[in-house]
Formats: sequence, C-alpha cells, structure tokens
Amino acid sequence: MDRGRSRTSTIRNAQQERPGRPPVRLRYLLLLLISVGLFYATRPPDEPPGIQGSSQSSTVIQPGLQTVVPKPVVSDPVVSEFRIKRGDTFYGILKDLGVDDDSIMALASKRLDGVSLSRLVAGKTYRVISRNDEAVEYQYEPDETRIIRVTFDEDYPAVSIEAIPYTTKLVTISGTIEDSLFRAVSDIGEEPMLAMDLSEVFAWQIDFFRDLRKGDSFRVLVEKIYRDGEFVRYGRILSTQFINSGNRYMAFLFQPKNGRSDFFDEEGGSLRKQFLKTPLKFRRISSGFSRRRRHPVTGKVVPHMGVDYVAPIGTPIRAIGDGKIVMKKKDSVNGRIIKIRHNSTYSSAYAHMNSFASGMANGVRVKQGQIIGYLGRSGRVTGPHLHFTMYRNNRYVDPRAVNVPRASSVPKGDMEAYLKLIDDRMAVLANGELEAGLRTKD
Repeated sequence: MDRGRSRTSTIRNAQQERPGRPPVRLRYLLLLLISVGLFYATRPPDEPPGIQGSSQSSTVIQPGLQTVVPKPVVSDPVVSEFRIKRGDTFYGILKDLGVDDDSIMALASKRLDGVSLSRLVAGKTYRVISRNDEAVEYQYEPDETRIIRVTFDEDYPAVSIEAIPYTTKLVTISGTIEDSLFRAVSDIGEEPMLAMDLSEVFAWQIDFFRDLRKGDSFRVLVEKIYRDGEFVRYGRILSTQFINSGNRYMAFLFQPKNGRSDFFDEEGGSLRKQFLKTPLKFRRISSGFSRRRRHPVTGKVVPHMGVDYVAPIGTPIRAIGDGKIVMKKKDSVNGRIIKIRHNSTYSSAYAHMNSFASGMANGVRVKQGQIIGYLGRSGRVTGPHLHFTMYRNNRYVDPRAVNVPRASSVPKGDMEAYLKLIDDRMAVLANGELEAGLRTKD
C-alpha cells in the first residue's frame, strides 16, 4: 500500500517536472489546424460558375442571379406654344433651337404640297416639343388642314407635312327666339358662328335683323368638328327648319350628280336667288371699284367703292333683285340715291339719278328688274352716269366680283334621290335623333 502511494506520487512529480510538453491529443489537434491553414493559403481562389477568369473584377455574382443594366431616364415630352410676331423668321426660330445654318437654309428652300416652310404669318402660333430640355420637333400649321413637322432627332433635320386629324360629329340643335338669333344660339351653349351660318342659308327668305319675332324657332342638323376632343368649328349644315311668324322654311343640302352642293326646299327649288349682272344697259364703265382713286372733281386720292356706268340721261335703272327700299333721298354728293336691302346679307345702292320712278319711297318692296329711277348727273359729278354700289354684311364689295350662286332647281334625274334624302332628314329634324351610322365620322 505504501508502495502504491509512493508510485503515484512519483508519476505526478515526474509530470510536473517535464518542461512545457503538451499532451499527445493536443499535439495532434495543433498539427491538423496547421495543415488545413496551409492548404487554403496555397489554393487558388474559386471562380464563380459561368464566369471565365477575370481575377480583377470586384463584382461578386451569386448563382441564379443576373446583372440588371439601368435604362437611361427619358422624360415626358414638353410642348411649348409661341405666337409669331412681326419680324419673326423661320431662320431665327430654328437658329434659337440650335439648328445649324446649312440645315436651316436647306429647309427654308423646301416646298411641300405647295407650302413654303419659310413663310410665316404674324399672329399664328408654332409649337416646340422638347425632351430633357432639348428641342426635338418644330410644328407649324400653315392652314386649318395641314401641319408641318421638322424633327431634330436625326443627324439631319427631317421635314414632313400631314393632314390635321379631325373628328366630325353630326348633331341636332334647336332653339327658340327671345330677341335675336344670336342670343338664342348663345342660350343653348352654341357659338355665334352657327347663327351666321343659319342666316346665310335663309338669307333670301328671312331678314334676321328685322323680321324675327319672339317665339320663332329653329332646328338644325349640323356637323361639329373636333380636334383632340376639343370643339374647333362647325362644318356643313345638312338640313334645317326655321319657323318665322308662323311660316315654316325648310332647307336641305344636296349635291346633284353634275352640279355643286346647294340648299333646296321641299320641292327641290333653290333657296338662293340670282342678281342681275348690271342694273342698266350701259355704254361703258368709266370707273371701277378701287381702294385708291383720284377723284375727278376734288383731285384727292380716295376710295371708290362702286362701279360707274356711263349711259345717256334718262336710261332706266332697275333693281338687281327683290328687296325693300331702306333709303331714298337727295344730297349734294350722291344726288338722288336709292338703297335697297335684298336680304340679311346683301344690299345695293344707286346714285346720281336724274329722277326717281313713280311709287318709290322708304319701306316700299320692289321686284328684281323693276325700274326704280333714271340715270342722270345729280350730285357731285362731271358727267351723266350711275354710281352703283353693293354691300355684303354692311361692307362694301366689288359688284363685279360678287359670286352669287345661280338659282336652279334639283335636276329631274336627281329628284328621286333628293326626295329620299329629305324624307330621312325631315324625320331626323322631327324626332331630334340622328340616323344610324351618321353619328361620327373621322
């Protein structure tokens, strides 16, 4: 027993006396860690799957993921509109947009469909379309039907001309007169131009300034023209009805096979009447219509707003169309003068008469071709002649240039088609509903 204890003590003392040798298991563990470290230290780095050797890349791509290249940001187009002022030029506008001189000169010399790109009209507008603060397109509309486009997104500016896209809708519109046609049209939310168009259709039947009565009414089938959803203007009146002082007037737009479009009544008769070409038999014309003429008496350069017909004193003067005398008088300049209102659009005047015909007075109605007076030299003149004047909407017009449609009925060969058309149109006006298939067209 004592020996065993003594041996145990001897072993413990011997272990304590060994200087720093680790146990066997610890040595093996240290050797294993050193070997693994050397292995990874000398091994080349693994390359990601699918990527061939670029050891300089710092991008780590994980399996199953793809790189996404960001797209450049493109801003929405910005449309700017400018009004052309006097002195503005095509060259100056494009120069301000950064177009070089050679390109501008080449564009300015172009003509497309008869339109010169360099011709600008003061008061009209042009548009510039930009992206990212850079102009990419110039637009100009030379008229209501076409648009010019110059694009700058190519090496050389490209130019084109195209039709303006409009949408046409057929609508029925009706109203009642309180005091005027213009007021009645405005009260139903329509534009004044519709009143002007209506007055033109019935110009020979109704005096819209003097003959209207409260309670008169109208109904019209008309085209309304839109652009990008916005109302632009009225198109054709296809048919209309007007009640004036209890009398019903109808008008239907129709184009015969061998003629032009015009307005006719229920029987196919033309709504338009024809003026006589001249109010008298004359020898010659001494002075024509002119904005600048030297007056033979005063010597001053003044407008001559009529035509002077030379003929013998006493030559009969005839009314060029049906109408009402609105002025009969004598003064020191015009001498004896008569003015006739033919309808709400046209009037005519006859000056320097020698005498008036019997029965002529203010308010008297006359017929086309009726003698209203006799040629003379009253007033400020140098010799006997008739000074003849015409007015359209109270403005002077050249009597020889007035284009009044010839009065003619629907030809017999077109009557069947015309009667079918007015049956359909009268049904629309009566019901206020549009025919199927006529609602909208582009």
